[in-house]
Amino acid sequence: MSIGACQGCGACLLTCPTHAIRPTPLGLTVRADRCTGCLECLEICPVDAIRATAEPRGER
Repeated sequence: MSIGACQGCGACLLTCPTHAIRPTPLGLTVRADRCTGCLECLEICPVDAIRATAEPRGER
C-alpha cells in the first residue's frame, strides 16, 4: 500500500483491523508486516489517497 494525497482525516487509522497504518512525522505510513491486504482502508478513504502496490502476504 502507498498513501499519497492524504488529507489527514484519520478514517484509515480507525478502519484498519491490524493497525498497519501509522502516523509518522512525515504523514502516514503502512507497515507491510502488519497489512493483510483487506483493502478496508482503500474503501474508506474519502480522497482516494491509498493505493495497493503489491500482493498481500500469503496470497498469489
